[in-house]
Amino acid sequence: MQNDHTLGAPKRITTDTGHDTALAGVGDGAVDRTGAPGVRTGSAHPGSERERHSRRPLEAAIFVVLATLLCFGAAAPAIFGALPDEMIGVLVPAAQLTPFLAALVMFAVVRPGGFFRQFALGWGRSWRAIGLGIAVVAVAGLAQLAAGVLTGFEFAALDAILLAFVAVPVFWVLQGIFAIGEELGWRGWLISRLRGFGFWTIAMLSAIAWMVWHLPAIPLIVGDGGFEVGLAYLLAIGSWAPFMVALRLLSGSVWPAIIVHGALNSVRVFLTQSIASGGGVNWVVEAVGWVLWLGAAALVWHFALRRPSAPRP
Repeated sequence: MQNDHTLGAPKRITTDTGHDTALAGVGDGAVDRTGAPGVRTGSAHPGSERERHSRRPLEAAIFVVLATLLCFGAAAPAIFGALPDEMIGVLVPAAQLTPFLAALVMFAVVRPGGFFRQFALGWGRSWRAIGLGIAVVAVAGLAQLAAGVLTGFEFAALDAILLAFVAVPVFWVLQGIFAIGEELGWRGWLISRLRGFGFWTIAMLSAIAWMVWHLPAIPLIVGDGGFEVGLAYLLAIGSWAPFMVALRLLSGSVWPAIIVHGALNSVRVFLTQSIASGGGVNWVVEAVGWVLWLGAAALVWHFALRRPSAPRP
């Protein structure tokens, strides 16, 4: 949940289910980027394994519905005016926990085995993915700032900019902590359940799920901004999702997504709102962001995910 009020040919892999996937580390029988071997239970009972695999889209859909209902439950006191305005901010971190809570319920029901594996808690190749993610946040934020200045944004006072800059590290840490619940659900559990599908299918489904889950919380996030602000916010989320999925698959870990999520809510907000800003939604600035985030995801897919390194034993 983003709170803008705060600072070559693909390598083919055939899994034990007989499913052929073009993405190493995504198929059921593949080896994760962490080097941990996939669970190969299908060879003894191929029909049973195929049946379990075919249920994964349904499991993913149930998870999204459950997480969204829990998010609505967390946001309901504010939506129906049961809380004073000064207490609404407390509900946002609570709502951010709901994807993890929904994933825990699904984990208990599905019993896929390997909690750390299903939630991608291993470190894997996280350093490279974290560095790449932070670089994209900075480049996209600066490009949007430049587009805003060129289309009428006005600079804030220097002392306000310096104060916001000093606060960025603190907000980055806090927002990263708040993002753990979201990312364990969206880039942890959900991506594990969608293993075996191609990158862009996973990215599209992840984007839709993330946007749907945010719907109940839109009143908490955009306040009185209205329909246009809410729409811009949802479209921005949809553009971030494929890159977050790419980081998860590139590293084999959920931690880069958690750290980059924190950067979206701190570094990005500083660059796009604290230095200069304008009234209402600037669709040129929004479009620059969409292009850069989707382009970054495409580049990671083309240069890294389509040409995976040899899996480690």
